[in-house]
Amino acid sequence: MSVLEHAINDEELTTADDYNRWLAQDTFGARWVRFWFAPKQTLFLNTPARKLPGLLSLTPEDKVLDIGCGYGGLLIYLKRRVGFTEVMEGLDSSGLMVTRARTEMQRRGLDSCINIRQGMATKLPYPDGSLDVVLSTYVIKHLSDESLLEMFREVKRVLKPDGRFCLWEAAPSKNIYLQVFNLKLLKMGVSTTYLRTSEQLRQSLESAGFCDLQPYGHGPYYYYPPLPRVGFIARRPLGG
Repeated sequence: MSVLEHAINDEELTTADDYNRWLAQDTFGARWVRFWFAPKQTLFLNTPARKLPGLLSLTPEDKVLDIGCGYGGLLIYLKRRVGFTEVMEGLDSSGLMVTRARTEMQRRGLDSCINIRQGMATKLPYPDGSLDVVLSTYVIKHLSDESLLEMFREVKRVLKPDGRFCLWEAAPSKNIYLQVFNLKLLKMGVSTTYLRTSEQLRQSLESAGFCDLQPYGHGPYYYYPPLPRVGFIARRPLGG
């Protein structure tokens, strides 16, 4: 393994350890985050998800993966909306998140419909060209530029030709005071936070080989309006 590969692995493992430690605490901050990660809060954190079935032309036959699935709220929501016949996939680097997501699936009788596993975004445990749709929400702020590009290359690898990739994340604020406040909030409990503009995110997606980029997920949101978001829907080229 190269020095860069070691650095990427260490970065993801550090973030996973941060979340495992943070979410297990009995503090106000940890209770606050656990509350918002619960599936019933999905549309408060991920308001644009209401439009995903139409924008991604989702069908019951699609094979879907959510990277950084947390408690599995987005998967549960889309399962209810679309009625997927294929087993949905959820991936998270945090063992604690995976345990809680599996508990949610069992409690709702969805454990045979939604498969949750532990793994890293930069080393996806899925075969080449095996997925129709990949989703990722609030994950890439924990990845350096090198790790982000590696994740995007992995997403492209596991997608079928013309497969769809949808992601959104917190973005920098033009207001300096909001930017300082947002960074303090986003760094609570975790080691690293990288906020990228729409143009920076576009360049990374294009460098990884994605095409047909359409802005997505910029708002409005029910939850925490001052925090800007950035996101795209992109496709893997038919011939690449």
